[in-house]
Amino acid sequence: MSGEQAPDSGSRDEGAPEGVQALDHTADVGIRVEAQDLESLFRRVALGSLWLAVGEASSLPDAAQSKEATTRTVELEEEELDALLRSWSREVLYWQEVEDFLVREIPELEITNRESRFRLRARVRGELSPVSPLREIKGVTWHGLEVHQRGSVWHAQVIYDV
Repeated sequence: MSGEQAPDSGSRDEGAPEGVQALDHTADVGIRVEAQDLESLFRRVALGSLWLAVGEASSLPDAAQSKEATTRTVELEEEELDALLRSWSREVLYWQEVEDFLVREIPELEITNRESRFRLRARVRGELSPVSPLREIKGVTWHGLEVHQRGSVWHAQVIYDV
């Protein structure tokens, strides 16, 4: 994520990760995300999901400096890119909600498309965190879920059931 330039997307929401904007949606919450490449888009969606759930993570100690930081590896596979994004967001939110594991950085993330299957392999760093969530996110909806490239910029929209 370092050295990554975010496209100009207007005003930035307070405490939001770079490239992430909150989305007003009736009875739910959501994010719109922009990035210069697909892997950065998926990173930003993960961090944006956690931002919606727990708030500004920058108030917590840096995972790279924490003695409690651990690394996890995840591999996901789906037939469609939007399904892969949904699975990825669900995985990160599951860790936070059920295991109190808060992803703080994603140093490795690779997305491949082979044999009509999208595969994600990521290594994340985070820590067990007793952070009380701002809101309970019950799920990642299919409604309004989008992943597409317009010009050289990747865009995503994710709506969460709260």
